[in-house]
Amino acid sequence: MLKCITFDGDATSLDSLMSYFEKLDKALEEVHEVLHKKQIEQFLFIKEGSKIIRLHPEDILFLEGYGDYVKIHRTNGKPLLSQVSLKRFESCLTGQPFCRVHRSYIVAIAHINYIEHKRIRIGNELIPISDSYLPLLMNQVSNL
Repeated sequence: MLKCITFDGDATSLDSLMSYFEKLDKALEEVHEVLHKKQIEQFLFIKEGSKIIRLHPEDILFLEGYGDYVKIHRTNGKPLLSQVSLKRFESCLTGQPFCRVHRSYIVAIAHINYIEHKRIRIGNELIPISDSYLPLLMNQVSNL
């Protein structure tokens, strides 16, 4: 059974309610913009020798593990060599668009040119994909 609801009050209370919702909507938009900017402005500090270098995650092409060292291949400039294990570096990249594809490699999903025959092409480099990490990579690529 349907009931008809009528509004017998004055329109000022309705106008003030609409004004309140508009202010609330603007405030939520501002909060969203601030949170989005903070996500964009994330960066890492990498120690290479005696220098500490600020590095944006989007500048990383891929990471190559050498035991207790990681070679960081970048979009511009020569690679960095840092005394951090690949596993520890991987934990710093949570929430970023990176994927481990091999025991010795982590790649930036955004910089993949193509995937073919269990290998990834990033720039001029061919990176192997191990059988155990292939499903994880395919899952991340398909979710984009």
